[in-house]
Amino acid sequence: MDSSSTDMEPTGFSQLAEELGHTLVGRVACDRLTRAIYATDGSIYEIIPDGVAFPESIEDVSTAVKLCSQHNVPITPRGAGTGLAGGAVNRGVQLDCSRYMNRILNIDPAARTARVEPGVVLDELNAALKDHGLHFAPDVATSSRATIGGMIGNNSCGSHSVVYGRTVDHVLAVDVVLTDGSLCTWGKGVDTPDNALARACTVALKRVATDLADEIKARFPKVMRSNGGYALDRLADDGQRINAETLLCGSEGTLGVIVGATLNLEPLPAHQALIVAHFDDLLGALAATPQVLEHKPAAVELIDEKIMSAAQANVSLMKKCGFIEGNPEAILVIELYDDSPSSLEGRSDALVSEMKARSLGYTHCQITDPDEQANVWAMRNAGLGLLMSAPGDRKAYAFVEDTCVDPAKLAEYIGRFQAVLEEEQCEQAGFYAHASVGVIHARPVLNLKQDADVQKMRSIADRISSLALEYGGTMTGEHGDGIIRSSWLEKIYGPKIMTAFREIKETFDPHYILNPGKIVAPLPMTENLRYGRDFKANDPITHLDFSEHGGMSGLAGMCSGVGQCRQRLVGTMCPSYIATSDETHTTRARANALRLALSDRKIIDGLADPALTEVMDLCISCKACKSECPTGTDMAKLKTEWLSYRNRSFGVSRQSRFIADSIHLAKWGSAFSPISNWLAQSNLMRRWMERRYGLDRRMPPPRFAHQTFRRWFKRYRKRTGSPGPADQPRVVYFVDTWTNHYEPRIGIATVKALESLGYRVIVPSTQCCGRPLISKGLLAEAKALAEQNAGVLGSFAQRNVPIIGTEPSCVSALNDELPQLVRTPLAKRVAEATVDIETFLVRALDRNPTILEASRPTNPAIYHGHCHQKALVGTDDAMTILRACTGERASEINSGCCGMAGSFGHELEHYDVAKTIGAERLFPAILDQPDQQVVASGFSCRHQIRHHTGSSAEHVIEIVAEALGVV
Repeated sequence: MDSSSTDMEPTGFSQLAEELGHTLVGRVACDRLTRAIYATDGSIYEIIPDGVAFPESIEDVSTAVKLCSQHNVPITPRGAGTGLAGGAVNRGVQLDCSRYMNRILNIDPAARTARVEPGVVLDELNAALKDHGLHFAPDVATSSRATIGGMIGNNSCGSHSVVYGRTVDHVLAVDVVLTDGSLCTWGKGVDTPDNALARACTVALKRVATDLADEIKARFPKVMRSNGGYALDRLADDGQRINAETLLCGSEGTLGVIVGATLNLEPLPAHQALIVAHFDDLLGALAATPQVLEHKPAAVELIDEKIMSAAQANVSLMKKCGFIEGNPEAILVIELYDDSPSSLEGRSDALVSEMKARSLGYTHCQITDPDEQANVWAMRNAGLGLLMSAPGDRKAYAFVEDTCVDPAKLAEYIGRFQAVLEEEQCEQAGFYAHASVGVIHARPVLNLKQDADVQKMRSIADRISSLALEYGGTMTGEHGDGIIRSSWLEKIYGPKIMTAFREIKETFDPHYILNPGKIVAPLPMTENLRYGRDFKANDPITHLDFSEHGGMSGLAGMCSGVGQCRQRLVGTMCPSYIATSDETHTTRARANALRLALSDRKIIDGLADPALTEVMDLCISCKACKSECPTGTDMAKLKTEWLSYRNRSFGVSRQSRFIADSIHLAKWGSAFSPISNWLAQSNLMRRWMERRYGLDRRMPPPRFAHQTFRRWFKRYRKRTGSPGPADQPRVVYFVDTWTNHYEPRIGIATVKALESLGYRVIVPSTQCCGRPLISKGLLAEAKALAEQNAGVLGSFAQRNVPIIGTEPSCVSALNDELPQLVRTPLAKRVAEATVDIETFLVRALDRNPTILEASRPTNPAIYHGHCHQKALVGTDDAMTILRACTGERASEINSGCCGMAGSFGHELEHYDVAKTIGAERLFPAILDQPDQQVVASGFSCRHQIRHHTGSSAEHVIEIVAEALGVV
């Protein structure tokens, strides 16, 4: 165990770490990397802990808390680490229950209850409840990774809280470990805990509730979303027990550690309708909210133009924004629930009619299709990250984003809010809101690397806290107090309430070891900043172009910590986290490690630090983070540049050199096929390759084709001559190494299909795209190939001749890396001219919808998209072509990544992880549908699918060629 630490290490921590390591069944990590990646959450703060504990049971949690208490070391419970207030960062021990304590213990559909461990993720719980027609109703925007324990600690809410309330309204009982390590349960129908500390806590709560009843009534805000401090306004004594469980909701781990909960479940809504009302101005949208609320909506969400503009520029969201009409400054997303479709339609029509009659908005889109509704919510839920997606040091920061006032006062309040920002010379801010309950998420744009803006942040927060108080509202509507808001609690609640908060804290936690510095005895809001006035970056000279972000550190710093890379049920990012559930293997962890390595924070020592090798090891460069991460933190690009630096510092490994040389080896393999195949596939050679190059013997290498595509094409042209007249539309086919040497049938299908559709196919003498070199960080060599390709393809691009490719990873090399390696206008033109075959065919269909009319429907198909394809262009075009060819009998697998990722699945140290990645979603979907033709655009994907499922996947262009009858 590496127990190295910074100078903030408390006395006796090394002894504590040793005791934890010996007594916990779960894991304890004190190495620099783990401490670095747990130093931040979704907030602006950074505090490097001294260690991280990953408990496997309640007993582990109890042991950890007890030992921390004995050694006087702080311990902070952590859920998914997505909080915006800094509630999950602290010194001492971080307690991550999400890794192992994530089981759904019981579901009782009749009683409409569930028993869960704290690490259960909300979306995963609701997926398990769906077949019962139930759900856990609080629907936070981070539902794909938010844990139930974190939601209880934060008393999370969501878009539908006007109907369902907050987490506290659905927690029936909580199991909590107190500061002495004892376990007790508080809740409805539960006997009063009988241990000494629990009894003392109960007595203290009863005394506060009785003695301060009038002060509580006078000082606590009368709004739907008051979530600051300890919830004394919810305490009630029925003569037999005090409802301590309601106080623990929202206590942010400062009173005890939640280790289990009994939850109330709600029926899923029968029918839903959305109305998207468009407004020319933000305040007009907010002013319309009270009238909308008269129609009893389930949600009223405001989204401003900054979020909409960012979504329309985001690859994974742009095609979901079709509901936006014109250029609104704000939209209201209004949702209605009803048991009857006809009643729902009537209510929707009535609301739209009234809004039109009152001139509330200029367009009102009524959306009933579930997929289209999901598109709207996808944009809304990405709002937090989208506001942070602009490159540069000026960001839309969360520090006054959580105020809540009466919805009837919301427009007037935000007008005053904007005036404060103007007076503080803060010209920009992003806005989105749970308008139905008066919560406005306002994020002023500042540069927190400058001392003036750090002070401006505090001044704005001070003035906004006073403004919220003036309007009878609160600074803390749902995101918690953490570091960012705890210092304003006394202003909001007064000295008597704050004294009660301290009394409660000192009864539950007399030694202040449970998440200290939050709510009571708060840390200053302008200290412990992730950046702050003293932050310095040390950026190296790079091969790839990082100028938009000001260097590698700027791109790494794009990670806001919202943790979307921890989602498991949908999307592709991050495949290795989906397989391991280890925070180390998230984009967030890698970005934070790189950011620290490139800074002067001294916990990770530059790009040569071995810690980076560990955190980067399972990054498969899928590029999913480039589009699925709301802030576009492109980890594939960062990893490639880091690999280049490591190669220069330590040399190129034997394995990496062999993979990079596969470009040249393929020529010899084809030339000597089938002998080369017999040799490569033999057990003797595979064992030798495993020992020599670390290529796993279990994964057979791909088979060489004796007749390469280029050899076939040369003979084909001699036989057929130039196809058609000179004025025939032309297309350049970029032939990749894999098609040429391993699967020439795909190139043949491409040529024949395109010619049958009336195109003249040109196959110039290009080089390999360089993807194997790029993947191993050999960027100087990749640049040489890129320059040659830019020279060959540039003349076609300048004449507007489309350049198409059939291998997504090679197309992405031309689209993405080529213009970065060769920073010329010509290279940029090549990148702009290059598209994958599926997109080219869809564009052709758009120009001439009849081109596939003569085709005959092929067999039903299920489709798996390549990761680079999903990241850069999406799979909609591929699905359009497949549906046209199969008579609408094609569907896309919710597959994530196949796990192969070029050479990754061949490598001895990665084979098992690669298999696990594919087994999460892809392999089961294929095995469950044996009668469906599997289609996959990626060479590596097809290889992985065949190896692990036995299914032979075809390329989309092969399906097209079959439909056209040309193969």
